[in-house]
Amino acid sequence: MRAGGRGFKSRPVHYSLYGYGDEALIVIKINEKEAFRTIDGSEVIEVIGLKSMGMRRLSIAIAKVRGHTRTLKHRHSFLEVYYIEKGKGIMHIEEEERLVCKGDFIVIPEGHLHYIENVEDDDLIIWCICVPAFTFEGTKLEEH
Repeated sequence: MRAGGRGFKSRPVHYSLYGYGDEALIVIKINEKEAFRTIDGSEVIEVIGLKSMGMRRLSIAIAKVRGHTRTLKHRHSFLEVYYIEKGKGIMHIEEEERLVCKGDFIVIPEGHLHYIENVEDDDLIIWCICVPAFTFEGTKLEEH
């Protein structure tokens, strides 16, 4: 019951995820996913997205940037958010740069040139969230 004594009925929410049918509860095991090298040079495991599930509205991936390396300068036609799970780096967006570390969220607006540098010996681990989902077609490299 909600405040005021009025109850409410919840409706089940179903997502059509192509190969996953209309299940309301989907559990994804990261250790069952394959890593691949993406267009910016980082090693990525797509957890949820177009490639892994046919999801177009959102993608979530885990990226690894090796010690003392950086991603290539690039931009997207979609919003991207980074969450730093492990490590320290310097985030570059357009002409700005800032030191980022474990626990930080970084919002990368659509169309903005960006890259991240790992400033440590250990891997920099980043959760990447894209809205709508990441696509290679929506990504443009600014260097090779």
